[in-house]
Amino acid sequence: MRKKSLFVVFALFFISSFSIYAQTEPATQSSGGGIDWFQVIIVTGYLLGVFILLPIVIYTNMKEKLFSPNAENSESVQIIENLSEEERNNRAISILEKIEEKLTPFTADNGENMITITSGKQAKFVKEGLDYINVHLVPTNLDAIARAEEFAAVYADRTQRAFTGSNWVIGCSLGVGILVFMMAGISTFIFIHFLGLVFYVLASRTTMYTLEKRMKYFGRSGGIIGSILSGLFVGNGVKYYVKNSSGYVKRDWETEGQMAIFGLVLLFIAAMILGFFAAFLGVINALLNYSTSYLLPFKPKVDWFETNFALN
Repeated sequence: MRKKSLFVVFALFFISSFSIYAQTEPATQSSGGGIDWFQVIIVTGYLLGVFILLPIVIYTNMKEKLFSPNAENSESVQIIENLSEEERNNRAISILEKIEEKLTPFTADNGENMITITSGKQAKFVKEGLDYINVHLVPTNLDAIARAEEFAAVYADRTQRAFTGSNWVIGCSLGVGILVFMMAGISTFIFIHFLGLVFYVLASRTTMYTLEKRMKYFGRSGGIIGSILSGLFVGNGVKYYVKNSSGYVKRDWETEGQMAIFGLVLLFIAAMILGFFAAFLGVINALLNYSTSYLLPFKPKVDWFETNFALN
């Protein structure tokens, strides 16, 4: 029943996206006959981001945590009936051994050999494996239970997500939304624009293992967007001076005023562009942060063990 409801939601999203695309497609041609790439990027961000990737990102965030059997979700536990207790324990041990093989080994500061998650593929395998154990096997072997809890702790630590997006983008997007609201009131665009901003925030949440890779390869820089925007403020610190005929040097307040106004105009233009590009930037962040670890509601989980272990 839940899958059917999700299918209806996705169907409505697709229908809405196609209807919006049908309305905006003629506008992608500029008056000179060329393609209006600015509008293409905006439309792509809203259609691909809001109507396709946003449901996937939301579902992944909701289902990314491991299944932990307790009194509240006991109905979700579906133990495989045709397996004996010993067979269920052996199958759980096999899964745990496979998980250990897939994880990345490293040496801790104290010299102890340990394993960790360094990729989305590993994270998905750990989650699906541990969920299969907790839902369908429920082992009684104490060593298997302890090992599963150890892997669960590693998964919980490594899949924590931190916001790595730009507060500038959020602020500019909010500014664009407020400006459009003041000019046109509540409209379909305002609703879609708000979803685009929500999508950007969620898509910019990065797992610890992904963040470590970025810090390793790119250091602790503020990113391209941050560098460009901070560069716009450089002109505010520049002082202009003029020398008159008597040789007296004084501040050229007129030039400084003109440059300040020019800088504000550039800043406003940049803010407007970033505000409209929030959904498109969200698409980029979603591909970077979720492309290897996304979860889908339509993928069957019952045959997970048979698929990954190729039982004969």
